[in-house]
Amino acid sequence: QRAQYIWLGLASRNVRALMSEAVKKITIRDIECRGLRSADFLTKNDVYVVFKVGSKKVKTKYISGGGKNVKFKDVLELLVSDADLQAGIDFTAFDYDLGPDPDDLLGVGKLVNLGELKKYVGTPRQFDTHLMYKGKHRGDATCVLTLTYPGGGAPNAKPSAPQHTQLGQAGAQIFNQAMSAQPQVAQIVQHPETTQYMTVTCPPNARGGSQVVVRAPDGTQLQVVIPQSVGPGQQFRVPLPKPTPVVAQVHHPQPQQPPAYQPRPAGVPVAVGTAVDVDGDGKADYYIPAGQAPPPSYAAPPPTYAQPQPQYAAPAYHHQQP
Repeated sequence: QRAQYIWLGLASRNVRALMSEAVKKITIRDIECRGLRSADFLTKNDVYVVFKVGSKKVKTKYISGGGKNVKFKDVLELLVSDADLQAGIDFTAFDYDLGPDPDDLLGVGKLVNLGELKKYVGTPRQFDTHLMYKGKHRGDATCVLTLTYPGGGAPNAKPSAPQHTQLGQAGAQIFNQAMSAQPQVAQIVQHPETTQYMTVTCPPNARGGSQVVVRAPDGTQLQVVIPQSVGPGQQFRVPLPKPTPVVAQVHHPQPQQPPAYQPRPAGVPVAVGTAVDVDGDGKADYYIPAGQAPPPSYAAPPPTYAQPQPQYAAPAYHHQQP
């Protein structure tokens, strides 16, 4: 039974590969060349066209005296694959010559973007190409291509099971199961995040079941329970908590507010210059304008006190009479 399932998977894979590489047929018609170079000096070109992709090629009949502008009534068929459509078809025009000499090359082009034909199966599509000769532009060519499938099926159609194969009835049954089996959808399994641990040594005064406080590498204190099978001096693992993501806080500087304007009380004069208080009552008696020197201060002279003159008694002289 296991061998049958292995063969079943291989058969399903091979069938899908064959379906994607189904043989396709391109029908070529309305072939036309314009502005060809003249290969013969005295006569006109006897033109024919060759279509080639990989090792497969087809060609038209030559038109005697076709000259520089020629149209072909030929209808050609070419079997191609997806790789051929991606590579493109070579378009080559020749001048047919009698005798042993090779035919003259008139121009070489390439039909590209043929993958568009797969979007429009059975619908004719016109393709153009420039014809080059020795690096120079020597004409143009057009043709109409139609893509079909020789078996009449589409690329995504399921082919019927073969009735006569070397696998026999059992092989045909397994083949039918492979074609009718629903594809398995892969399930995405979310793996848990890896938990980090730290190794802790059981203290001498503790045993299994005791609670101890340990310090994590980041400085966090953790309260853990010692496993029952751990004794003093033995080591055990402690899971570390998941780090808390740090959210960066952006501090926007607050603009400095100008000092609030304080209105001047009514009746108070605007002081300009230096205030002078004459009578000493704490209020300005007048203001000296800015830039003007203050007047000299005149201090009152100190009071003078008259000193009384000392009074001396006149001496009395007594004259004695001789």
